[in-house]
Parts: sequence; C-alpha cells; structure tokens
Amino acid sequence: MSQTSTARHTEFKLLRYFTSASLVAFLVAAALLGYVFRTLSIDSIVKGYERQHVNLAQVISNEMWEDAFGPLAMAVAGKSVAEIQATPQIPGIHQKVLMLLSGSKIFKIKVYDLRGMTIYSTETKQIGEDKSANAGVIDALRGLNSSELSHRNRFSAFEGEVQDRDLIETYVPRLDPASGKVIGILEIYGDATDVLADIGKRQWVMVFSVIALLSLLYLALYAIVQNAEKRIAEETQQREMAQQALASSEERWKFALEGSDAGVWDRNLQTGEVVYSRRYREIYGYGEDQLIDHWETWEDRVHPDDLPLVSADREAYLTGKTETYSNERRMRCQDGSWKWILSRGMVVSRDAQGRPVRMIGTHTDISERKAAQQRLQMLAHFDLLTGLPNRGLFSDRLRHGLAKARRDKTRLALMMIDLDEFKPVNDLYGHQIGDLLLKEVATRMLACVRRETDTVARLGGDEFVVILSEVEQARDATTVAETIRDALHQTFDIGGRLINISSCIGVAVFPEHGPEEALLIKSADVAMYRAKENGRNRVELA
Repeated sequence: MSQTSTARHTEFKLLRYFTSASLVAFLVAAALLGYVFRTLSIDSIVKGYERQHVNLAQVISNEMWEDAFGPLAMAVAGKSVAEIQATPQIPGIHQKVLMLLSGSKIFKIKVYDLRGMTIYSTETKQIGEDKSANAGVIDALRGLNSSELSHRNRFSAFEGEVQDRDLIETYVPRLDPASGKVIGILEIYGDATDVLADIGKRQWVMVFSVIALLSLLYLALYAIVQNAEKRIAEETQQREMAQQALASSEERWKFALEGSDAGVWDRNLQTGEVVYSRRYREIYGYGEDQLIDHWETWEDRVHPDDLPLVSADREAYLTGKTETYSNERRMRCQDGSWKWILSRGMVVSRDAQGRPVRMIGTHTDISERKAAQQRLQMLAHFDLLTGLPNRGLFSDRLRHGLAKARRDKTRLALMMIDLDEFKPVNDLYGHQIGDLLLKEVATRMLACVRRETDTVARLGGDEFVVILSEVEQARDATTVAETIRDALHQTFDIGGRLINISSCIGVAVFPEHGPEEALLIKSADVAMYRAKENGRNRVELA
C-alpha cells in the first residue's frame, strides 16, 4: 500500500472514529437534556398548576362560604341523606355557583361537612354521598390542602375511579376564623385538557429541538473535520452552500412559527418596509391582498398608552442594553378594535458599522389570557355580586388610609353599616330579589360618596363599610352618614316590587376613636349596635 493510500486510509479512520464518538456524545447529551426537561420543566408546570388551583379553590371558598356554604352546613347538620337532598337553600346556592363559574374552567364544586358527607354538589345526584374514606377529604379534615392532576382514562387516587376526562381535583379545608378549626371542606374540579396538551406539546417540541440541534452540531463538526483537508478554493463553495442552508433554515423557522399560531413580521430597519405572514394578517383582520410589502413606522397601530413602554423596550434592545426584545401591548386591528399582543423579535442582520439592518419577530394574540387575569383579580379583591371591594381589599385600603393619615396628621372616618329588615326581604321574595336589592344599595351608597380616595366595601351579607379620608371634623363624617341613611330609607323598586328598608350606621374617627385599625373598627361597630338599640334607622358617633 502506497504512502498516499496509507495517509488517506488513516484520515478515513480518524473521520470514522470522530463520527462514532461524536454520535455517542450527542446521544448522551440528548438523554441528559430530556431528563432535565422532564424533571425540572414538566414537574414544575404540574406543581405550579396544582398550587394555582389550590389558590383558586381558596378564593372560591372565601367568596361563597360565609353567605352560602357555611349557612348550608349549619342547616343540614345531623340530618339524613334525604333531608339534605331536600334542603331548600340548595337551588339558590346552585344558581350563585353557576354564575361564579361562568367562563371559567371549573366545571364542578362539592362541599363536605365534618362527617365527610357531600352536602352540596353541582351534580345534584351526588348530594348525600358519604366520602369519609376519600383521601382528599381525610387530608382536608386534618387542615391540609391537596390537589391531583389526573389524565383521561387514568385512575384517580382521590375518587378511587377511572376518570373520563383530563381534570384536576383540589380539596381545601375551611377554617373557623376564631378557633382555627376545620368547619367544612370545599372541592373543585377543573378542566386540565389545555395544561396536559401543553405539557405534551412541550415534550415533543423539546425532543425535536434537541434532535435538530444535535444534528446540526454533528453535521457542522463533521464538515469542519472533512473540510480541513480541502483546498482554499473549495472554501468559497462551502460558504455559498452554507448561505443557502441558512436561507432554507430561515424559511423552516418561519414555517414553524406559523404553525405555532404566531404571526411573523420581517422588518427593514432602515427603510421601514415590513413583510407579514398570513397568520399575522389574520390576527389583525386583514385580507390576503393587504399588508404585503407594507411600509410603516414602529409607532403605527400601537395604543398611545402603551407606546412609551414599547419605545423604551425597543431602544434598550437596539442599543444593546437588553439581550432580548419582548413586550406586551395593545395593537389596533383593521376594524378599529384593540387586541393585547405579545411581541418578540431579534436582529438578524447588521451593516459594516454594526448598526441593526433587519429584524424578524412574532406577534401572538394574548387577549385567551388578559381577560382571565382580570377575572381572577376581580374574584380575589371584589365582591362578585355588587362589584364593591371585598373584606380583604377593604382591610388593605384601611391600612393605607391610616398610614397616610398618620403621616399627614389628618383625620379619617370609618362607618360600619348594617341594613335593617333585610332578612325578611329574602324570606318573602327569595334570594334573587335580595341580591338585586343589595346591588341597588351599593349603587345608592356609591352615589353618596363621591371622592376617588374614599371607599365603599361589602363585608358580606347585608354589612357594608365606608372609609372617608381627610375629614376635617367628626361632623363632616356624620353628615355623609346621614346622607347614606336617608338614601337607603327611600323606597326601592326591585322588579316591580316596592321594598322599604332602613340602616344603622356607626361612625368612628381616627385618631379620636381609635389610634389603630382594630380599635377604630371596634369603635365603629359598637356605635352601629348602639344605633340598633336606640331604635334603628340611626347614625351614632363613637
């Protein structure tokens, strides 16, 4: 064998050894990446979703327990299954639950008493079932939250049966505020189809991404070793082939983005010319013959309120202050409406001086998500019936108001308001009329309190509270209280029914009647009960 043949044979063996070793290394790397993704990403998604569902269950419990589930639990205590099923409060509670769950992915709610008995369920046939052996009920009776994500046609550890849909079950105990003891259990069922589909999608995306990445790395290293022995003249040809491969890769990348339901834009930063994908035009309601090779500035179609932040994000990215370009903004559609959009992009070309020339990115419609965030915000901080701040938001505003009053050395007034003769309205006309009455009460109270710095809140049932900031003297607060009392004493027309009620209002002023939150609330509460004892339909100052 000649020396030339021997040299070529040696080069071939080295290339073959390199190929085999690289392939083994890439396979090991792929396995490790897959394991890391599964343990860190997928498990994190599942646990995060379960924690989120526990929080949602607690929000629903806070929203419904005091006025609905708690009274129901007391009403059915010690009763038989037949008596529980015939409880008259259940239809009214069922209506409130359906209204609360409207538009959400929660499709079933169940409530258990301390015996493990189902005292309420959105599936009425389940009312009266004994679930004392249920693992989730057992944990909740111990004061523990529990949540489980179950696949379709998989066995549920909680229910002890095969599920016919992808769902998440969550059990939360309801604790007595005074004693801290468990007084009941709330269970919610949520549709987990989207979450499990997203997990499956992420797994496939990860698999294909790893395969594609390692394949490209493998081919690149192979090309480097192979081309090391070639002549300089062949390098030019290889560069041309690499450019063609890059163009092809870019087209595949754009195609992949189209498949992910994101609209692609390709902008010339010097001329302002922009090319849009089909999906991009669909998002904003443009036809096939519109927005093609279109010229526009960055500011076109961005909501004026969002423009400063968008401009700042763009400037920070193009000047190198941030490594990525991504922001959320409202964009104007062809019909003049606005959509919430997640915009992402990257510079793909620069001139000889390093200035950005070309940028490619995507627009994704996130309007399936902003609406959901706003609804959760509403559930967490506002009374679902009246739209007024709930007990939690009231406490937060009172703390802030007191802190400001101390800092500015001003007075703050607190009113505790309880409606007279409200229970007979519910008993006579039903809870639906009672709910409409409460909404009208909230409207009248808001009309009496006009400053944006003041707060009208509903604590629950027929109890309301008002915070007046920066009052000069106690008389100013009692004047507003008397206005509210007179407004509530006027006849209400609720669905053609003329209803008369009155109110008892207790007023306390900071700092005279309480230097801190708890004492101020107590003073206003005592004054309210004094108004009841002195004949009702009264305003009493602490």
